[in-house]
Amino acid sequence: MTSDVEPTASMPRHLVPISFGVCLAAGMQSMDTFLAGIALPNMMGTFSTTLDEISWILTAYLVAVAVFTPLTAWLGRRYGRKRVLLTGILGFVIASTFAGTSETLFEIVTARFIQGVFGATLIPVAQQILLDLWPKERHNIALGWFSVGMMVGLIIGPILGGFLTDYYSWRWNFFVNIPGGLTAFTLIFLFVRENKPDPSRHFDLTGFMLLGTALICMQWVLDRGEQLAWFESDKIIVWTSISLCSLYLFIVHIVTARRPFVDPALFQNRTFTICACYLILLGIMMFGFIALFPALLQNYLGYPVMTSGLILTPRGLATMVAAVFVGHVLARVGPKPLIFAGSVMMGTSFFFLARITPEVDAFSLLFWIGIQGVSFGFFSTTLTAAAYAGLPNELRPDATAFLALSRRIGASIGVSVLVAQLLRFQQANRATLSENISPYNERLRHLVLPDGLRLSDQDGLHAFGRMVNENAEFIAYLDCFNFLVWVCIVAAFGVFLMKSPERTSR
Repeated sequence: MTSDVEPTASMPRHLVPISFGVCLAAGMQSMDTFLAGIALPNMMGTFSTTLDEISWILTAYLVAVAVFTPLTAWLGRRYGRKRVLLTGILGFVIASTFAGTSETLFEIVTARFIQGVFGATLIPVAQQILLDLWPKERHNIALGWFSVGMMVGLIIGPILGGFLTDYYSWRWNFFVNIPGGLTAFTLIFLFVRENKPDPSRHFDLTGFMLLGTALICMQWVLDRGEQLAWFESDKIIVWTSISLCSLYLFIVHIVTARRPFVDPALFQNRTFTICACYLILLGIMMFGFIALFPALLQNYLGYPVMTSGLILTPRGLATMVAAVFVGHVLARVGPKPLIFAGSVMMGTSFFFLARITPEVDAFSLLFWIGIQGVSFGFFSTTLTAAAYAGLPNELRPDATAFLALSRRIGASIGVSVLVAQLLRFQQANRATLSENISPYNERLRHLVLPDGLRLSDQDGLHAFGRMVNENAEFIAYLDCFNFLVWVCIVAAFGVFLMKSPERTSR
């Protein structure tokens, strides 16, 4: 088998505009999830819908991205990566415009699904173009800067989304994609060389349908599981069974088919498979935390929306600095020490955040959020570079698509699992805290209670109940952070499953 990557000897002179263009495209996609999520409460008023109905704006986008991300490898080979990325950017911008001008819930959900279809191409194809451009010995540095581009989107997303929603309209959260998209489109159109398309490339429809079915059902289960009480619901059991059966048939198909949707040799590389699993864990930690922490800041620590976004800013800035640093030292120290260090730092951050009180000062929050950002930078660049290190060029497009899919799966699992854990911890804490609140508790009756807390009448007991609920919910957030500590421990010991590549000194 020959590589479909053409030499790029003349490309380095356009290194800066191409790198900026592809990083801008990737950052635009990573930013968009946060922009839409922040605007959901305002959209509920515009479309007169319930929270369950309006959540389809996010679900439609996530399903489309998950299903069509694996398709990007075949599209890039069949039609050329430059053409696919330009089409993806243009379609993403047009769909964003339609989403911003939507007048009904059906219109915006449809526009968001189309936006996800085109947006699925942005990160994997942009990353593939960047790797084709940079010499292989400098891929670590390239991936470090690519992580910077994605983190810019994650930093700007919450702040920009809150600003536009508060001072203008939720519609501008979609219109803001237009200037960024057109800039990326222009740079890529002018400076990127096209790889040679392969018109004879076979499309494995069976493999695509099986994987797509598995991903759609999985995403539906993760989105609706908590509302339907998970496996107490027959619907959840049925959809989970369909997802698992489809995944099993997909694995059997790619092993036995003559020209499968994805080359099974990709998963025979142990380091790549472990790195893909790590990226799922990273998605759980990163997006699971971000789903909970802003609500904790606003509802229990008293920070307004804009300030909450600013408190999270050091996380992204630290990630960018760490990603660039790792890109320069990875070749010398190898991936295992960096992944282990990232796991320890992240676990330490979650450990101390799980022990905060409502009186915690802003500096402590900023410090541990910054440490968490450094650990993300260690993880993201190291895992991506290690996954590509032992792969031949012809497997790189498939690898890029499935690494992006791993992040997306981890994000979906992280949000669903952490929200479910939060509700369970709330119930358990409420039961523990309220079991001793009774007029017949002699120890409690002799305590000097604050104003409003009385055991002698219903109003006083109701005040006790409100206090119990508030404390149970606050402690539940801390319990979730403790849960993430255990995820970090698993990640730390997982490095021993990886092979140690040869280190180079430069």
